[in-house]
This record gives sequence, structure tokens and C-alpha cells, in this order.
Amino acid sequence: MKKNFSDDTPFSKEKVLGGGRLSGWEYDSLPRSPVVGWRQWKNYLGPGVLLAGASIGAGEWLFGPAVTAEYGATLLWLATISIVLQVFLNLEVMRYTLYCGEPVLVGFFRTWPGPVIWAIFYLLIEIPEISFPFMASNAAVPLAAAMLGHLPGEGNLQIGNSLISESYLVKSLGYFVFLAAFIPLIFGGTVYRMIERVMTIKVILVLGYLALITLFMISGKHMLEVGWGFFRIGNIPFKAETVVAGEHFTWSETRNGNQYVVKGTIEDGQPLITYFSEITDSKTRIFKLGDSIPNDLGFERQQLLSLVLTKARKGYFFFKKSNEKNILAAEGKISDDGSWQPKLFSVHENRKIFRYEKIEDIPSTERSRFQSLLNNKGLEEQNLLSYIRQKGKLPGLDWALLAAFFSIAGIGGISNSLFSNYARDKGWGMGSRVGAIPSAAGGRNITLSHVGRIFTINKENLVRWKDWRKFVVRDQTVVWMGAAFVGMALPCMLSLEFIRNASVSGDRVAAMTANAMAAEYPSYSFILWPVTLLCGFLILAPGQIFSGDSLARRWTDIIWVVSAWARRLQGNQVKYVYYGILLIYGCCGLIALTFLDPLQIAKIGAGLGNVALGVSALHTFYVNRTLLPRELQPSLFMQVGLISCGVASLSISVVGLSSWLPLFG
Repeated sequence: MKKNFSDDTPFSKEKVLGGGRLSGWEYDSLPRSPVVGWRQWKNYLGPGVLLAGASIGAGEWLFGPAVTAEYGATLLWLATISIVLQVFLNLEVMRYTLYCGEPVLVGFFRTWPGPVIWAIFYLLIEIPEISFPFMASNAAVPLAAAMLGHLPGEGNLQIGNSLISESYLVKSLGYFVFLAAFIPLIFGGTVYRMIERVMTIKVILVLGYLALITLFMISGKHMLEVGWGFFRIGNIPFKAETVVAGEHFTWSETRNGNQYVVKGTIEDGQPLITYFSEITDSKTRIFKLGDSIPNDLGFERQQLLSLVLTKARKGYFFFKKSNEKNILAAEGKISDDGSWQPKLFSVHENRKIFRYEKIEDIPSTERSRFQSLLNNKGLEEQNLLSYIRQKGKLPGLDWALLAAFFSIAGIGGISNSLFSNYARDKGWGMGSRVGAIPSAAGGRNITLSHVGRIFTINKENLVRWKDWRKFVVRDQTVVWMGAAFVGMALPCMLSLEFIRNASVSGDRVAAMTANAMAAEYPSYSFILWPVTLLCGFLILAPGQIFSGDSLARRWTDIIWVVSAWARRLQGNQVKYVYYGILLIYGCCGLIALTFLDPLQIAKIGAGLGNVALGVSALHTFYVNRTLLPRELQPSLFMQVGLISCGVASLSISVVGLSSWLPLFG
């Protein structure tokens, strides 16, 4: 006969059969879910808010605006797919924790072939998280811009008797941000509570400021474009080889069979080149901001720059788009509302040039293409599946950027498993019977059990279980998913309004947005410049706090349950494991900041995160189908969502692989 438990029933140390390849769980009572309502608004502050703050980070402030600046809002549907599929994963990792109070990663280690094999496997998956602290390196850019009073570039800075480059200043500030991110993890009772406070403040300040900017400075046209972009599933953009939009430029020329491309912007009256490449039959050479240019390419680069300077100026546009049949080109004025008003069209075909002053005079075969390029600011659109059927291959987009964008929209990577860790530390479900990770200071009376605790399956507990499931569904669909979409949409609107068609180096996008806003509204530049930079910093720097905590937390929980050495420690000594891992992470991060480029760090780390996201989704499916009682297992709908998350993430990681590998060069 099964025993009914009330909230105050003491737990039993009787081990339950099952639990996979680790020690069996203990019995305890399932507490009631929190009361919800406007008066109990604090009950909504949980993992959804905390991880909403984490999700408003690199994806939303770096990759989202970088993608929209390059391709418009056409590809935002990738974020929709990623965020929605992550909701399925988040709900399912919390399902496991609600049942036994353990993080889902511990559940992974309970499955065949056992903890040793899974430890090696997940350590390999964690390499991007351990080695690539890109939040700190990218948060340093708006901080440097605030100190310099302009975007950091190729200039030098006098400090006392020393002369340092602006790039060196950015790197030094990256070290500072990275090390400062460890401070909040030391104090506050439990680490979870401190992280929750930081992320709640971040969400309120960042979304509040961006909402005000959107309300007063973003055109309705761009709001609609971003909103519609989330639902245009399957549409892909094809950007003209040459696009000059105001002071931003991408210019491509073919000489002697070799293709040369230069990208950049005019800043303070001078061209700043962020990208230059030479593509030949045998190799591709790419040079980014700050790279030295070989003598044999200096002439070609200068030739392209001379052509750029004939067109790049505020209020004017020019584009040139080729296909197998002809080359289309147009130029004209950019109106106050951002629309392109053409003055001259030209069609290059069969070594002849046909010029037109009005679009109505252009032959119908080319008129629609011109109209599309004008409406979409230098882009043509096509359905992805139609393109693949016609060409038999994927389009030549920046798949490294898009794979990273997909991975980091929402949270991404192995970090989604943190919903289960934070649900435990918040005390949700059986997490309240297990404990939490205490801070180094201020948390000495907090303990963490080595063994998870489960409840018996009976009528009363099944009612409570359903209440808990409703509670976490509300946390995910209303709080987290809502914040993830809003947090992605608002920076993308800023990108379309102020830096559309800009060639952005991902780590400069926050500072470029602030610079463009100040230039557009000079009367308010004294406040727009510093506050927007601060906003960028507040988005990125707390993300570094979360990154360090998430890594240390995952492996602390694993070691705490799996390791025989750790099981001999007292409950409040778990912090020694946590801070030991944090120390190792700090050393690895300093090495990465020294030897790796920030944008490379971001692209590689986020791109490889797709593998971790896909694997963890499929493993969660297996855990919940094998370790949970039949009455508590996911429905068919949830199972399909989990599998779709895993397959989609692994598929785009394969697509992006060929683009990631050159980043190491």
C-alpha cells in the first residue's frame, strides 16, 4: 500500500529501486506549487526570469543585430524556431527536477553506459564554454568606446608616458570584465539568489530602455518588418555583391579572375575597413580590422576603396547585383523615412549598358528584380526549399554567423540544462527537499544533499504534480519565451533603424548602434551615446557572470552525486567544489582572451553550442522516458518537440561546420 505524504511529512532514507546507474533516490513528500496571482508576483521570479536575463545577451545584442544589419529581418524566423524548440527542452529538463530534485545532467549520468563515459563525452561538449569567454571580450568594446569617446579602431591612446593601441585597450578591458564577473558569485547566501537579482535588474533596465527607444525613435515600418520576420519561415536573402547605403559599404570587384571584397563604414570622415578579402581559384585570404595587409594586396585594396569613396556619403545609396544573365545597378537618395528613392538604373548585358531614369521604363523581366532590391535595401528574397530544389545546394550565406545565431537565440548550448539546476535551487517541486549551492560568503547554513528525493505516485501527489507542471509551463511560455522574443526584437529594430547594411564586426555592433543613434539625434547625443553604451555593457557583462556560474554549477552537481570523494563531504562543503571549478574556468578564460579573437570566440563557441543543444535534447528525451514513472512521462506532443529540437540543432551544426573551420585560420 502506497503512503500519502503531506508537506510536513519527514523524508525516508529508504532507497527506491531504479535511479539508473547511480545510487537510488530517497522518498520524501511533494510540496504544493506556489500560489499565483498579481499579489503573489514574486512567485513568478524564478528560472524563467533568471534565464531570460541570460538569454538577452550575445544572441540578442551581437548576432541578432549583426544578422539584421547584413540581411534585414528576413532570417529572424531562425530565432523563432530556436526559441520555440528550446521551450520544449526547458520544460522537459525541469520535469526531471520536479520529480527527483536533481539537475537533469545528473540524470544523464544515470543512463547507460554510465557516469565515466558520459563524463568524458560532456567534458568534450563543454570545451567551447570553458575556453571561449566571449561575453567579456565583447562587453569590453562599449566600455572602451565610453572611455575613448568614439568607437575603438586603429588609433592609439596616450596613458602617461605610454602609447597603447585602441585594440590593446579593448583586450585589457576584456580581462577586467572577465575577472570582475566572478565577484557576484562569491556573495549572497546562495549563488542562485545573487544571479537571480542580477538578471532581474538587467531585464528591467535593458528592456525598459530599449522599449523607450523603440517607442520614440523606431519607425512603424521597421517594427512591422521585425515582427513579420519572426514568421517568414523559410525565406532567405540574397544580398547584392556591392551595396553602399549612406556611410556603410560592401564593395566587390573581379580583376584578372580574382574577386576582391572590401567592407566597412565612414567614421569621422575617414573610411574604416572592417573586412577585406581576396578569393582565387586556389585559396581565400581574409583580413579583418587591425590585420596587416600584404604588399601585393595593398594596391587592390586601395583601388576598391577609391571606388567606394565616389559613392559612400550620407543620404545616398548604390547597389550592383549580378546573375548568370546580366548585372543590375541603381543609385539615388535615401529619404528621411529610410526608403530608397532611385535616380538612375543601369542594366549591363552582353557587353552593353542600358540606362533608365524611371523604373517604369525598365523591361518587365528586370523591373520586378529592381523593385525587390529597392524595397529590401539591396536584398532579393527566395524560399530556401525552392532554392535547394533548383540549385541542388545551400545558398552562399554566412552560415557560421547563422548557425551561431540559431544556437544562441534564447539560451542555447548545454546552458538550457541550467533550468533544472535553477529550479532545484529555487526549491521547485522536489528541489525544495534537496538544497542548494551556497555562496562562498554568507551561505554557510545552506546545504546540498548528495541524493535526489522522489515522491510516491498517488492521487494527491498527481494533483500536485499537475499544478507544478502548469506552474513551469507558465514560467516558460509567458516569462521566458516572451522575454526571449522581446529581447531579440528590440535590438534588431535598432539595427534596422540605425545601422542597416553596415558591415559590423560582431564585437562592435553595440558601440556602432550607440554611435549611429547619437549621429541621428545630435541634440540628444549627450545622453544617447553613454546610455546606449551602458545598455550594451549591461546586456553582455552579466552574461559573463552567468557563463561562469552555469559551467561551475553543472559540474558541481555532477561531481557531488557521482564522485565517491565528494560524497564524503558535508552538505555545506559543496561550495569548495563549485569554486574550485570556477578557478579552473578562470585560468582557461584568461588564456582564451590572450590568444583568440573576440568574434572568432563568439562564432566558434556559439556554433559548437548547436551540438550541445541537440545532444542534450535527445538525452533528456531518453532520461524522461526511462527513469520517470509512466504517469509522469512526457506526452507525445512534448516528445515530438524534444526530438525536433535535437534534430534541428544537430542539422544546422552540420550545415555550419564548413564555415566554422576557416575561422581557426
